[in-house]
Amino acid sequence: MLEVTQVDEKKVLKPIDEMLVDPWQVDIQELFEASVNEPDEIKRNFYESLYTYVLQKRQEDIISRPGFII
Repeated sequence: MLEVTQVDEKKVLKPIDEMLVDPWQVDIQELFEASVNEPDEIKRNFYESLYTYVLQKRQEDIISRPGFII
């Protein structure tokens, strides 16, 4: 039987939280390439979700700037 080990959420979530504090510090191209080139579907979906989140946060930042006009 396989032994199931518990993942320490603080060790996993802390780097993700730190990475997403400032979406402008994340290499969005690297996230995109990781999502395109990842053979594992679960990891690919994770990278796609991170990419979408960072892109959305950047867009919100730009749109909320004073003087922004479409």
